Amino acid sequence: LGIDSMKSELEDLAFRYLHPDICKDIERKVAKKERERERYVGEVVRILTKKLYEYGLTAEITGRPKKIYSIYKKMQTQNLDFEQVYDLIGFRILVNTYRECYEALGIIHAMWTPVPGKFKDYINLPKVNMYQSLHTTVIGPYGETVEIQIRTLEMHRIAEDGIAAHWKYKE
Repeated sequence: LGIDSMKSELEDLAFRYLHPDICKDIERKVAKKERERERYVGEVVRILTKKLYEYGLTAEITGRPKKIYSIYKKMQTQNLDFEQVYDLIGFRILVNTYRECYEALGIIHAMWTPVPGKFKDYINLPKVNMYQSLHTTVIGPYGETVEIQIRTLEMHRIAEDGIAAHWKYKE
């Protein structure tokens, strides 16, 4: 339906009221690392942009912090402490074509070591809601674990606005 952003926002708001102490603790720990995270995001975006350009790919690359409730949920389901949650930042690469998605994936996997079992191909096997993207986790700069989503601009519009927006746009 394209309401994932609304779902995430509602989860964070509900979490803030249901578990205020835990929420504040996670927010404090995330904020403590914010300056370091911003610097890291900038560096990874520069590295990816340069490397993809070397191979003739132009891409829109962004880094984003993981939502507070998402961090908490991961800690609960995997029985982790905050310090063990390695993927506080996710990166998204937007390219023009399907082929470029796989080219970008190949470039990234050649540059950084993929984490075994942390690759999903939702392009060839889309989710039931038509979500399409490549998801991979790699060991990036400084040995940090980096989650990356790769998709086309069209796939991104469907992921953000939902399939109804896709049909409206096509008409």
